[in-house]
Amino acid sequence: MPKHEMTWNLYDLVPKGGFDTLYAEIEADLAKYPAHYAACDPGMAPERFAEVIRFNEAVREKLNRLDGFADLSTSADLRDQRAKLLKSRCDDLQVKCVDAALPLRHWIKGLAAEGKQRLGDAAAARLFAGVPGLRYVLEYLRLSARHTLTQGEERIVTRKLISGAGALGELYDQICDGFVYDFRPRGRKPRRLATQEDVLRYIRSASASEREAAYRCLLSPYREHLGKLFTCYVALVKDWDNDAKLRSFASPIARRNFYNKVPDAAVEALLAVTADNAGLYQEFFRLKARLLKMKKLRRYDIYAPSGAPGPTLPLAEGVELVLDAFGGFAPGFAERARRIIAARHVDSHPRPGKRTGAFCAGIAPAVTPYVLLNYSGDSNAVSTLAHELGHGVHDLYAAAQSISAYGTPLPLAETASTLAEMVVFERLLARCRTDAARRALLLEKIGESYGTVMRQSYIVRFELEAHRRIAAGTTEDGLSRLWLELLREQFGGAVEVAEEFGSEWAYIPHIFKTPFYCYAYNFGELLSLSLYARYRQDGPRFVPRIEAILAAGSSRAPEDVLREAGIDLCSPSFWQGSFDVIGGWLAELKRLGRRGA
Repeated sequence: MPKHEMTWNLYDLVPKGGFDTLYAEIEADLAKYPAHYAACDPGMAPERFAEVIRFNEAVREKLNRLDGFADLSTSADLRDQRAKLLKSRCDDLQVKCVDAALPLRHWIKGLAAEGKQRLGDAAAARLFAGVPGLRYVLEYLRLSARHTLTQGEERIVTRKLISGAGALGELYDQICDGFVYDFRPRGRKPRRLATQEDVLRYIRSASASEREAAYRCLLSPYREHLGKLFTCYVALVKDWDNDAKLRSFASPIARRNFYNKVPDAAVEALLAVTADNAGLYQEFFRLKARLLKMKKLRRYDIYAPSGAPGPTLPLAEGVELVLDAFGGFAPGFAERARRIIAARHVDSHPRPGKRTGAFCAGIAPAVTPYVLLNYSGDSNAVSTLAHELGHGVHDLYAAAQSISAYGTPLPLAETASTLAEMVVFERLLARCRTDAARRALLLEKIGESYGTVMRQSYIVRFELEAHRRIAAGTTEDGLSRLWLELLREQFGGAVEVAEEFGSEWAYIPHIFKTPFYCYAYNFGELLSLSLYARYRQDGPRFVPRIEAILAAGSSRAPEDVLREAGIDLCSPSFWQGSFDVIGGWLAELKRLGRRGA
């Protein structure tokens, strides 16, 4: 194992050999729910109500630790049979926990609950005052009453989630984990790449034939198995949409918006303004083609570098760079990121069987977050390192909240992560000593922002139409044609798109597992651009405002938290202001392009 490679210490979640002990402890806790439920009454003392809530919070933390241990073990090795068994046991325990807490949740929502007088608004306000840090969480829980089914129906839905949508999501992973990647650049000896991360490294190759071969290599198994993946996707879409109808949501995406605590109007404004600015990226791709001395970019070329590749950084050097940039922005960012690394809560490098991509898992306020990477050492990998550590920093800022108010709602979920990328980008840009180096970095940054902003928005637009078409009846070829149409619309003739990209939709795990989530990246990128612009204008005195946003967790309405920073999520002008920052990058790139001509 290379000296700089890091693997997880999962025993901070569950002591070695302690899985069965914690499992049994949770089962014993479940037997105590009836006694707590029996004490619930509209006239009860707020102090007793607070005891009930604290008990429920404690059970939730134990379950999160147990499930986190199983889930992270599985992510580290998707082929680990023991980890899969532990995950299956956690899924079963999750069902038992939902069943045990269901009567209490229904009563708090003000719904009919067996043997209980309904909890009215006035009594609820009196009891919620006893747990002030959870007041917003509990009030939002009451709002969800309109989307809640009967207790019997909720129990069925919970079981269906484990054996239905959850199982199909795991099947998607298993199908894709079995893919092999035959890399065949023109004029070169073909070879087999072990992991998807090995393939993705070549989409940024200086060689046009390697870029094309990488995409062909990446998409080929998805196209080969498209029928199976389509079957999974159709079942998952119908499951999501049927549940949305049963719960009286106005549309499938409205279900996601409600759970994310974001108004439908804000998401509609975001998607509309993003579509209106597609021309900004089309102009960028035309400029990039000229700088690369190409008549027109192909879809294979959108991440092509503008010159010789930058130095590959070993993980230790990448970490040092990121921590230094964090420290220059806010000492609290750097201190919290160091805490994650020191705890050995990072799994850093790709290997066969490991989950692809990257994520940060926040388990509970008392647990330092865990970060999964597939670090390759290029500049994109350094940016991903900053992004995921940024998520962990966000979780640690919110660690003063209780577990129900600790998780960050979608409007704020990508704030720290995208800010982290921005400060690293600015640090790298400041270190550039030549126009060519600055031009290369700006090309990469605007290209990355395309992937985070425009591409993610069009993924959601695909989902909106795909859900409609699946309800009416369609085929895998129909979805592939839809994907191609939207690709060509977003590029507007600035990029040539080959037919083989039609199957690319099946490569996007979010649309299978978390429908309509992808606007989180668009949302977070543009929100962070706005906050960072304010930081550049106001300097260090604006940092406490940012830290206050991060520390809020989900203890307050996101709209209220952001309004204090002067942000109106439903205003098209707010979202347009963020595109103006991207436009500024493009203007600087044009200037450098003229100087280098």
